[in-house]
Amino acid sequence: MPNAPGTVPPPRHPPAHLALGFLVGGVAGASLTALVSGFVVGVTPLVVTGLVLPALSGLLFFLVTRPRVAREAAEVPRTALAAIEDLEASRGEASDVPVRFELSVAPDGAAPFRVEIRQDVHLSELPGYRPRGVVVVEYPPERPWKTRIVRRPTPRWEERAAVARVDPAPGPVLRHEVPGGCLGSLLPLLGLLIGAAVVLLLFRADLFGSPGDDGTPGRSLSSLSTDPGTR
Repeated sequence: MPNAPGTVPPPRHPPAHLALGFLVGGVAGASLTALVSGFVVGVTPLVVTGLVLPALSGLLFFLVTRPRVAREAAEVPRTALAAIEDLEASRGEASDVPVRFELSVAPDGAAPFRVEIRQDVHLSELPGYRPRGVVVVEYPPERPWKTRIVRRPTPRWEERAAVARVDPAPGPVLRHEVPGGCLGSLLPLLGLLIGAAVVLLLFRADLFGSPGDDGTPGRSLSSLSTDPGTR
């Protein structure tokens, strides 16, 4: 039997998410720099690098995350009743409004837990959600912080929700969020700069080459910047 959701906080791996952001920024910086520089100076290896690097990175990411995605897709969600402890709707122009819900979930045969979620609700359905109202929810047993309100429950669960009373669940409130702060925003930018610098360093001979043996300027960024015909 899995651990009670109320005693298992959502797993947070800031180093993994920060590293992923850094790597994505690095790949983007390296590929863009390679493509632009390769087309400008006519260096085929740079163009190939700029095209192949994102494809290889995407393939590697797919292979690494595939087992986890398949495992989560095979997980059968659990249905339960929940009481709305608090809700806050955000203003929006679309027909679906983002709403923050704080729910007390009471699964059958398992410990109750408190969770905060964000879910879009149609404007016409918004009046039906009110504090202490009972709704039907679904959640993966091993990831209760991914609870979702069932908008069209089965008649059996709809009847149960209409007559049920759900007591407030004890805290802490589960939230699905990955802390990162300013560091999470700066690392992708740092990776972008480092990726660009690595490409410029590895291909510096092609990009900033010296004049050829016959005395004619080589086709490089430095020669292009000083060639009157390129201005």
